[in-house]
Amino acid sequence: MKKEKKNECLVLRKKVATLIEDLTSLESYILDLFTFSPLPICFISPIGVILEFNPAFEKISGYKFYEIIGEGIKKIFDEKEINKLIQEAMTKKEIWAKEMVLFAKEKREIPVSVFTKARKDEKGKIVGLFIGVFDLTEIKKTERELEEKVEDLEKFRKIAVGRELKMMELKEEIERLRAEIKGEASQEY
Repeated sequence: MKKEKKNECLVLRKKVATLIEDLTSLESYILDLFTFSPLPICFISPIGVILEFNPAFEKISGYKFYEIIGEGIKKIFDEKEINKLIQEAMTKKEIWAKEMVLFAKEKREIPVSVFTKARKDEKGKIVGLFIGVFDLTEIKKTERELEEKVEDLEKFRKIAVGRELKMMELKEEIERLRAEIKGEASQEY
């Protein structure tokens, strides 16, 4: 009986060791994925304190890890907007593609699309929010360029249509004058 218990303990220890090894491997995988992600991601507390962020978030914000951890997320987003986003995310559990402005360290305003997801503990209580941002700078620049091109095309269209109308008027005038000249010429004979 003692030998059975000893064997049972050995089997349980091996299972526990395997589970710990698997958990360590999973933690390493998640950390690698978080670090590798080109999408800027941060994790904040329910009251908006920045607890963690990845290198992509560091790059877009301009803040080093030690400069921003423990600070309020309002340091990089408009306070009213971010408070509203946090409240909305706490009730909806996630938000997709909300346009906001991120204030980078060097005082540059970066248009971003914000995604949030509530993080819950094992009991289902919200313990924070994941915030991912997508930089819209190039998209906004392209939109402005397209708007300018549309405006230019609209101006050109107005000029071209005006020119076309003027050409039609001139053709009518020429035809009228030809008819008048022919009428005068036929009266002379």
